[in-house]
Amino acid sequence: MNRKELPLNLDELEEYLTEELGDDIKEFRTEEIEKGLSKKYMKLIWMRVIKDSFRDAVKAIADIQTPHLSVASGSDKGDFVELIYHFMVNYGFAEQETAINLKVHLPKDDLAIPTITDIVPGAITTEREKQEFLGIDVKDIPDDRRMWLDENYPEDKYPWRWDEDGMEDMSRHVHEKEQTFEEPVSERVKKEEKDGE
Repeated sequence: MNRKELPLNLDELEEYLTEELGDDIKEFRTEEIEKGLSKKYMKLIWMRVIKDSFRDAVKAIADIQTPHLSVASGSDKGDFVELIYHFMVNYGFAEQETAINLKVHLPKDDLAIPTITDIVPGAITTEREKQEFLGIDVKDIPDDRRMWLDENYPEDKYPWRWDEDGMEDMSRHVHEKEQTFEEPVSERVKKEEKDGE
């Protein structure tokens, strides 16, 4: 596809994506939602593909138009982790922008997915986040350093996972009575630093 063929309506996008990905699409739906006081419609595609076709799906979206990737959201669904990559196409065409929400399910015994930074360079931030918070192994990611969690945070604990043993020991329980200190924080810190020497 090329720029002159844009914008594509929902039916044309569905036809193109189903033609490109065929049976590798496990769920597909479109919707238009009225938004705001202007009563304009937001166009959305929700599509889930098999894990092995994830990069093919991203390439197919990129062939429509270099996509805007806002973020990849992720959640622990029990036996698998669901990732949803939120793309936008048809941008630059007033009221024709279309969100393509690409879902992929990763089984807990194989939490690996290839990087898409060679297709969408801005994906690096959201890929690093999914590694830290969900334990996703992003294959060939160009930079796998932590971004948010402290270097002392255990490498085998993932805050967004429901199946992590010991997470309760790492969080403050809001219903427990907090320990109070008589002395100012600055004096307590100085004392702790002196005791640590």
